[in-house]
Amino acid sequence: MTRIAKKSRVVKGKKKKKSPKTAQKEVSKKPLRYTIRKDSLDRRYAIDKHTGKRVSVLKAEQERTKRTKQGKKPKEIFRGITVPKPKKSKSTHKKRSEAAKKGWETRRAKRIPIQPITFEGRPPSFAEQEGALIPEGMRIHVLGGVADRAEIYPKVADAADFSWINLQVEAATRRKALNEGREPPPIITPRFDRFYGQGQGEEIRANYYAYARNLLDLDQIVESLNEDQDYDLRELYTLYFSPELA
Repeated sequence: MTRIAKKSRVVKGKKKKKSPKTAQKEVSKKPLRYTIRKDSLDRRYAIDKHTGKRVSVLKAEQERTKRTKQGKKPKEIFRGITVPKPKKSKSTHKKRSEAAKKGWETRRAKRIPIQPITFEGRPPSFAEQEGALIPEGMRIHVLGGVADRAEIYPKVADAADFSWINLQVEAATRRKALNEGREPPPIITPRFDRFYGQGQGEEIRANYYAYARNLLDLDQIVESLNEDQDYDLRELYTLYFSPELA
């Protein structure tokens, strides 16, 4: 029996390993499967080009990240070469520290020291000299106000007393300027003015707080402004204690 000759075929061998450049070209040529778009509300969404359905944006971003990492050129590694790390200069830190300390000492030296005021009894307030805002029969005691807290907490009493002296000096200085036909010095209240309008802080301190006979009157004025004109209670007290921060 004669043999039937088979058609000769090429024996498949091992595939040649692709070079990094060839692999990089193939990766860059392969189209992305997912595409990212935006809707009318400027919201991002992703679509699978094969199925036409929506997929998560995270999956599309991961595909792009993978493409970016594969497309990067391999880093060249130099063995045996060490690059010294830059050392931080200690002298620069020391110079900055000394300059800051010097600046603080200069500012502290320029501050006007507060001299303690000593007198027998309290002198008459601006309101007692010019006329109080609240009539005698209309005075009430606001429970839990600054007057009550000043009796319990010494720090509140000191802060309230210091602010009271500032208010009296401020009111007397303005009254003297007006009597001499001069423009009174402005009262700077940036935060309060930003909330309620330019000049509102000066208006309240000059025309309301200045005409309080004591802390009880001040509490009543603050409560009245809070209820009638809808000012924030905390901001009103800040306007009394720290007008430059109000």
